Amino acid sequence: MLTKSNITGVLLTLFLYFKLGSSIFCYDCNSAFDSRCGEQFDSFSLGVVNCSLRDPPEHIDPVESTFCRVIKMEIYGNVRIVRECGYLEEESGEHTCRRQTGNGDVFVTYCTCNTDLCNGAPKIHQNMPFILTGYVIYYLQKIL
Repeated sequence: MLTKSNITGVLLTLFLYFKLGSSIFCYDCNSAFDSRCGEQFDSFSLGVVNCSLRDPPEHIDPVESTFCRVIKMEIYGNVRIVRECGYLEEESGEHTCRRQTGNGDVFVTYCTCNTDLCNGAPKIHQNMPFILTGYVIYYLQKIL
């Protein structure tokens, strides 16, 4: 007979099995359309996507996303931040930040990372997978 703890264990095992595969979860937002995505990042109710289920942009060959990225654009004093799935790895394979300068007062900081929800705020992203897992287990036990 299946008990609540047995079902919870099976669901948790399935969750970890799929997590340990090639999927990665990233925040997906643009501060031009949602101020919570900006420098004062607020992850509450922002979009989280399973990047392995997303199609890459049309201008690149079909490839699965394996990392998250944050792009901070500073253009003539205006700041825009985009958080999304990443598709093309750096040649070095390292996940770091790099800053590029354009013409005039244009700066772009491009950061990549390869853990779930790592493209959020630094103090949030480290504990988010544990918090989400805890909520899932808690609510599963309530409904079962």
